Amino acid sequence: MSSPKKEELPKVSPAIKDELVHFDSTKMKPTKTEEKLILPTKEDVELEKVHNSLLQDVEGFERSLLSPTLPHEKIHLPSAEDVKQEKIHQSLVTGVEQFDKTSLHHAETTEKSVLPNSQEIEKEKGQQQLLEGIKSYDTAQLKNATTNLKNPLPTKDEIEQEKKSCK
Repeated sequence: MSSPKKEELPKVSPAIKDELVHFDSTKMKPTKTEEKLILPTKEDVELEKVHNSLLQDVEGFERSLLSPTLPHEKIHLPSAEDVKQEKIHQSLVTGVEQFDKTSLHHAETTEKSVLPNSQEIEKEKGQQQLLEGIKSYDTAQLKNATTNLKNPLPTKDEIEQEKKSCK
């Protein structure tokens, strides 16, 4: 591919040419350029290489090198104790299912109701009357009472007299 000739290039208008020639770059505002192209780190490159090599290994793997295998299933038999417990349980279930109900004797149930005697009834009535009396008592009948506090401790004079008598 060769460069085009000068005659083949598009023509620029004279007004734009004049503007470019007389352009003053000092009138431009200063700006900071930011580089937005971020290159991968060394670790990223290494990880990608490892990933690609794994993909190539999987794609290039030959299935003909594999040999068929049969799975071996282990059969777990119950222990002698488990068998014994199951037999006992089964015999109990069949015994209950085959039980002859005709061999049972008929029984009459009597319900006994213990009633209180007359002394207990009178005692309970007395308690109920006492409770009713307490509940219905008119507190307006109470009188105001004042209490007199007696001090059993000796006064200072009595203590002084005792001290003198002990000397």
